[in-house]
Amino acid sequence: MKYLRPLILVFITCTFFSCNSLLLKLITSKKVKTEVFYNQEKDKTLVLFPMVHINRPEFYADVKTKLEKLREKGYTVFLEGVALKDSTAFSPEEIDTITRKMRKITGMYLSNYKNQQNKSIPRAIRNSKYSSESYENMGLQPEDINVDIPMNELIEIYEEKYGTIKLTNCDWQTNYLEKYECETVPQVRADDIIVYTRNDTIEKRVYESKLKKIALVYGGKHFDFIKGGFLGNGYKEIDTIDLFD
Repeated sequence: MKYLRPLILVFITCTFFSCNSLLLKLITSKKVKTEVFYNQEKDKTLVLFPMVHINRPEFYADVKTKLEKLREKGYTVFLEGVALKDSTAFSPEEIDTITRKMRKITGMYLSNYKNQQNKSIPRAIRNSKYSSESYENMGLQPEDINVDIPMNELIEIYEEKYGTIKLTNCDWQTNYLEKYECETVPQVRADDIIVYTRNDTIEKRVYESKLKKIALVYGGKHFDFIKGGFLGNGYKEIDTIDLFD
């Protein structure tokens, strides 16, 4: 059960699901199931792209095609991603500490989910026949806007609320790619930072944006929480017919 926790957090970031290969088959698909919301008062349209970070290659090809069509219609792509905005702003030692603290929150080393060498990721994910989400296979562009919180800021938010994340000998001695068996932070605190804090921030950035057409590419499980927020802020779900013609 210990290794299900990282998936619940990051695959709520995906995120996400259990390491059972049968469940993988149930949640994957060949096409992305977009949802469209419209705010009449602001004349603002929001297209949700619920993502699963391990999926069939056809799924990501479909995402790429649909995003290209929306860009042609004047949509701006908003996306998730907790990578550092500028890694050159940190020393190697600082990046190492940030990486290990983030691992203590999520229970895994955040890297390509198909990385066979990363044993902190459950085997069913690493060895599955599915593809891992990437900027390349989704056709994401430099002009797309990351509206998420970088990991260094997530750690700062956590430590302001709950105190400094104390790394133990186990944390320092466990290589990034090794199985992570050290004590993690309490799950309720991890959920607060990885799920709810990010949801609130991304919702706010969507609401405050003056753009009229937004395509939001975000972990599907997050939408289970934030769709209610959109509905409560003047958005109504509308038909997607002809949107991608």
